Amino acid sequence: SGQTEMRARHCALATFLLIGPWQCTALHAHAASHLCRRSYPYDGAPPLRLLRPRARWPLLAAEMPRCCDEAIHSCSAAAFRRRAVAVRMMMSPEVLERSIRPILVTVALSTAAMVPTSVGAFAPGDRPMKKLWRRGFTGFAFAVFVSSWIFSGTYAFLSVFALFAVIAQNEYYNMARRNGVNPTWKLGLLGSVLMYVAAASPSAVLRDAVFPLTGCGSIVYLLLRPGFEQSYSNVFPWFDRKTPPTTYDDVATTFFGIFLFGYMPSFWIRLRCIAPMHPSAVLSLVAAPAMRSRWPLAAIERCGADVFTHGAIVQWWTMLAIVFSDVAAYFVGKKFGRTPLIWVSPKKTWEGLYGGMAASMGTMVAAALLMRWPVPLASGTAYGLILSLMGLVGDLTVSLLKRSAGVKDTGTIMPGHGGLLDRLDSYLLVAAPAFFIFTALRHVQ
Repeated sequence: SGQTEMRARHCALATFLLIGPWQCTALHAHAASHLCRRSYPYDGAPPLRLLRPRARWPLLAAEMPRCCDEAIHSCSAAAFRRRAVAVRMMMSPEVLERSIRPILVTVALSTAAMVPTSVGAFAPGDRPMKKLWRRGFTGFAFAVFVSSWIFSGTYAFLSVFALFAVIAQNEYYNMARRNGVNPTWKLGLLGSVLMYVAAASPSAVLRDAVFPLTGCGSIVYLLLRPGFEQSYSNVFPWFDRKTPPTTYDDVATTFFGIFLFGYMPSFWIRLRCIAPMHPSAVLSLVAAPAMRSRWPLAAIERCGADVFTHGAIVQWWTMLAIVFSDVAAYFVGKKFGRTPLIWVSPKKTWEGLYGGMAASMGTMVAAALLMRWPVPLASGTAYGLILSLMGLVGDLTVSLLKRSAGVKDTGTIMPGHGGLLDRLDSYLLVAAPAFFIFTALRHVQ
């Protein structure tokens, strides 16, 4: 039957990975030839397209030497061995463990650091450096929360992500309304949420369709807004809002909010969904059997949710590099800053930019070595450089918006940090470059 044949193909593929390309038999000759030409996913689950040959596989053929020759001569022996080694490297438990261990250590240290910083931040009276203590406590608590959030499964990640993004986007629209602009903020928020949901969908058509459709709906509403408000007034007598006629600023503000807070951040969700792994494959490396048999680890293994993905690991390292870049830029600029960077943010200096770039590149070089990216020094350096620059562009973009609105902070939701948008500005434009670069690296690998 078809199911039996599929199981046989899985067994053939597993045999190839265990025995090696130099001992091909008739059971895995075609699997070897397909792997010569294609990259293999990190999680170890063979994609169906690798298991669909052009002709029926001779799984139980007796002509083993001929099958071996066909598999080996379909590509050069050197390329064959390199691809086989790359497959085993990406699936190696050693690589996975080396990538996960720093995450656990960071969470543990951040949790421990919350105790002394909370004493300095919330102690009564005016203590020296109280604002710095408060910023430190908020930062450590945020690190623990974000680390747990990234590895909470797609639906939990999507829910919290949508909440954060809606709050930040609403802060942006509030700043616009303070300047007398009237964007269609409800449609903007709805369109952003739809883009987040579509980003987690396996349908490429759905992922690509939401953004332009949201734009079309927004422009239609902006054109017909006076008529809609008149209809509301006729149906609901207590609705007496009279919005001025739609202007260029209304349209531009609406579309910029959808792009900056909807489309661009949706790539964080796309990045996280790359190459899911079964929880048991990860927990077996970092937790003892006694711990895995108890709640909550036992429940996580039984549910089989995509708590761990290759994309989630890369996303954690990406966010860590952005944090280190911001922190290094702040302290280096404060200590050695002499040359102003740009008029939008007078306190930023070129020296701080160099410090942030160095911190980001160093972090991603370490991550590339741990995850065994191709040419780790070059790929990690380039990836970290792009993260630092795009994070700076996002920060300056929000600074420009705040300067235009005449406000210092976008809100007061986070003690010592202002609004949520003040804290997330460096992450707005990073996700799309990170997604496309990592996708390219996976194809190279």
